[in-house]
Amino acid sequence: MGHDEEWLEWLLFKICVEEQKFETLFVALCSRNDAEHSDGDECKTEFNAKHAYLLGKLSKCLANRPKEVSVSISFALDIFNAQKHAAEIVDFTCRVNSPLPTGHPAIDVLGYSLVLLKDICAWESPPSDTQAPVDSLMQTGLVKHLLTYLRELEPPSMIRKSMARGQEDHQPAKGTAKVCPNNRNRRDVVAVIANCLHRSKKVQDEVRHLDGIILLLQQCVVDEENPYLREWGLFAVKNLLEGNEENQKEVSGLKMQEAVITPEIADIGLRVEIDKETGHPKLVNN
Repeated sequence: MGHDEEWLEWLLFKICVEEQKFETLFVALCSRNDAEHSDGDECKTEFNAKHAYLLGKLSKCLANRPKEVSVSISFALDIFNAQKHAAEIVDFTCRVNSPLPTGHPAIDVLGYSLVLLKDICAWESPPSDTQAPVDSLMQTGLVKHLLTYLRELEPPSMIRKSMARGQEDHQPAKGTAKVCPNNRNRRDVVAVIANCLHRSKKVQDEVRHLDGIILLLQQCVVDEENPYLREWGLFAVKNLLEGNEENQKEVSGLKMQEAVITPEIADIGLRVEIDKETGHPKLVNN
């Protein structure tokens, strides 16, 4: 990274985070057309490339120098608000097969805000009585919001393929699930949840109460559209179960309700059936 680029990242981080001017700068970056249609002090319409650029620089600075910077509660909440607003205006009917930046401002704002939240939630709580940003994010409903968001997305590609094979003899119903807007979007959502779960009994219990255990288990698969989804899914489940007997008991009691047909199994002439007595899966010949 060149000195000029590094200097700019530090300047933007100082203004937005240390001096807590993120919201002011973010609104100032709205175009004149945005400003004409804005409601109050916040930019309520479309995002533009400047918003995406700013979040990209802040994300890069935080990721490269996590021990040299500190994040305020107000900044963390501002990023959460940006993520929620982006989730409201992104077109979830089509996918952009590209990592960040995609060139689509709303998708980029959605993506960079998730990456920032992932890094913010990875921080340990301070030893003092000072509240950590992640604690404030929990209180404002971050985990519930992300579980709802994840539940509304279509399943990972491997699960979709299995479902399609299982419906070969049936007319598939029209789905209403949202398309994952770009590569890594699902993975980053799971990563934020995984970091929130780390050593937090409160978040572990919240996920269980929100019926999110099976949802997280479904993320522990290889997804060609979301690199490293399986690894983050496994990390999330590890954090979900660690030291939590209630969650461990619920997972141990789960049984498969129907067969799952994967391309790898079907290609070698086998299929999975559920043993009616034990509820466990078994391989049989096609």
